[in-house]
Amino acid sequence: MADQKEFSGISREHVETIRKGLSKRGIKVPAGDDVEVAGPLGVKVQMTYDEGQKLLRLRIIDKPIFVTQNQIWKVIESGAGKALQQQ
Repeated sequence: MADQKEFSGISREHVETIRKGLSKRGIKVPAGDDVEVAGPLGVKVQMTYDEGQKLLRLRIIDKPIFVTQNQIWKVIESGAGKALQQQ
């Protein structure tokens, strides 16, 4: 499983939807287009959005050994909902 994923065709509205969806799961995404997101259990993800290219990059930068990358992606994708599927 990759420690980075890219999503194309992502609008600013999609990014805000992702922020709100993750917030409902207790994960606060700071304002800005290049931010570090601190999740539960010490998980850290870099979120970089390029509005001109409509490209969202997510990269796992730190995680405990007992948390798999697959688990992290599932939480992100379920929190983001359809925003990541509307590319």
